Amino acid sequence: MKKILIGMTMLFVGLLSVYAQNKNITVSGIVVEAETKEPILQATVRLLSLPDSTYVAGAATLAKGAFTLPKVSAGKYVLSVSYIGFKTRNVPVQLSSANTSKNVGTVALKTDAILLKEAVVTAEAPQVTVAEDTLVYNSSAYRVPQGAMLEELVKKLPGAQIADDGSITINGKTIKKIMVNGKEFFSQDTKVAMKNLPVEMIEKVKSYDKKSDLARITGIEDGEEETVLDLSVKKGMNQVGSVTWTWAMVAKKGTSARLC
Repeated sequence: MKKILIGMTMLFVGLLSVYAQNKNITVSGIVVEAETKEPILQATVRLLSLPDSTYVAGAATLAKGAFTLPKVSAGKYVLSVSYIGFKTRNVPVQLSSANTSKNVGTVALKTDAILLKEAVVTAEAPQVTVAEDTLVYNSSAYRVPQGAMLEELVKKLPGAQIADDGSITINGKTIKKIMVNGKEFFSQDTKVAMKNLPVEMIEKVKSYDKKSDLARITGIEDGEEETVLDLSVKKGMNQVGSVTWTWAMVAKKGTSARLC
């Protein structure tokens, strides 16, 4: 019996090892405008497996239009690249276990006259800007249903993913906390904010790595950074209608509802 257990354990470890080795391919590339050859920042890149188009990995392009998708298995895929005002580009990609990296090169997106016109009319502010190490998303640049909560807005942010358990990742980084005007209100429970904060009260959504208290005081990096979402609330919205009601709900859950 003992030999059987040892054998099964070794087989299980072996299978895990093979699985880990299979998921060791990094896919990279650059996204640019077809006409100007200028890099596109915050284009949405998704890797879909064939033949069922199952989502495998995703990211948003960063500086110089570059993107990286780590830990991908060998197989046949479609790389879907999209950005508002441009036609979606689908690129077939085949990954071999013999190589640990795959550079798909430059993916050029062509402008879509209809979408571009609509974007100019409806989006008064750019979707996203980058300030040092902070991504700043403008809430008004995204269309959500009337009365929508924060979760609906986050779903539309380039590079953002919401798992079945409610956990949030942006560009592969897990969001540990949701803050309001730079202050902590929800501790580690991001789901309360996602389900109860109305989009109408949010002006901007910032994503950045928040240093630990010790690192901020001493100026010495301690590796304890947390990726957070920091919500900027519109002026006068903390005491209006449904917002007040929402904050009352949050307070009942044991969370401070005072906005300063």
